[in-house]
Amino acid sequence: MRIALTHPHSWPEVRRGAERMIVEKARSLSLAGHDVTVFTAGSEPVDEQREGYRLVRFRQRHPAGAAHQRWFGRRVLVPLARGGFDAVHSLAPHDAAASVHAARLRRLLRQRPHRTVYEDLGNPYRDKVLGSHERRARLRVVADVDVYACMSEFSRRMLERDFDRAGTVIPGGVRTADFVPRARHEQPTILFSGALDRPEKHVALLLEAVGRLAETRPDIRLHLSGPGDVEPILAAAPAGVRDHVEVLDLGDPDGQADRYAEAWVTCLPTQWDSFGLVIVESLAAGTPVVVGDAGAPSELVTPETGRRTEPFTAEALAESLDQALDMAKDPDTVAACRDLAERYDWDEAITPLLVEVYSSTERL
Repeated sequence: MRIALTHPHSWPEVRRGAERMIVEKARSLSLAGHDVTVFTAGSEPVDEQREGYRLVRFRQRHPAGAAHQRWFGRRVLVPLARGGFDAVHSLAPHDAAASVHAARLRRLLRQRPHRTVYEDLGNPYRDKVLGSHERRARLRVVADVDVYACMSEFSRRMLERDFDRAGTVIPGGVRTADFVPRARHEQPTILFSGALDRPEKHVALLLEAVGRLAETRPDIRLHLSGPGDVEPILAAAPAGVRDHVEVLDLGDPDGQADRYAEAWVTCLPTQWDSFGLVIVESLAAGTPVVVGDAGAPSELVTPETGRRTEPFTAEALAESLDQALDMAKDPDTVAACRDLAERYDWDEAITPLLVEVYSSTERL
């Protein structure tokens, strides 16, 4: 199968977010024997083979932003129309709209059109779509793309509710072989990995919960890992909590696996995330998880691998963390976490799902 993956931004050596996802998709699909081309943009043009797939990088004409997104959609249109691909999988609205247009052009020229797939990495709620500078492209994609993929049932239900169209779930993936369980820290340690200063991540609530937990577990430690200035949140935390907190260096994403494995529990106290890769990576490392009571992360947890927090209060979060810390001492927990993470392995689970989506003739 000939597959094109499109994303308007190139990736640096340190791969994060969507850039990392498109690389993993390309690697896994290529390893499965498919002919994969990645179209992207960056400071220098490239057309070369890389890790089994073809990378085509256009020279970027505009700084990152709305103008760049629109330009990339126009730039990728002709290569997609001429490419003879079986499927085009896009990770941003303007290139997804270009893919839809290119497939329509192929029909007009009596050539076989490719299957158009758009993967929304966020939550597709109406106010977000209508208030975006990408509004026209997003509405075009909602109306006309063959497959509108969301990262979770939480997001898919939102699409169905707000736009009355079907969607399918393509979750994020993890390369489970890169995550190995190891000896945990001597002290019971909670890891938070994410944007530290974003209110929806509820770091302040986590700090309050740790303060409560410290009353019965005076040796508790909280490791904070991620971008953003957390000092104002720490300054506003309950008295004494700062003594239990260590802010880790941002570090290399490849070193994050050790942080997951050494922690006793990973906590992502959110109610709105569209997926929760942090949770899957923690499970791959054999570490149980604690999440909020809503959003996609709550779909990723079983009683054998962690705790959902309901009601979503500091008191309930402290109780969930306390229970998960006890779970971390049970060897069966490691196996259960690893087994669950295998459902999201790039090669064993996600790539077969992608091929099924690309091969289907149904509107999803």
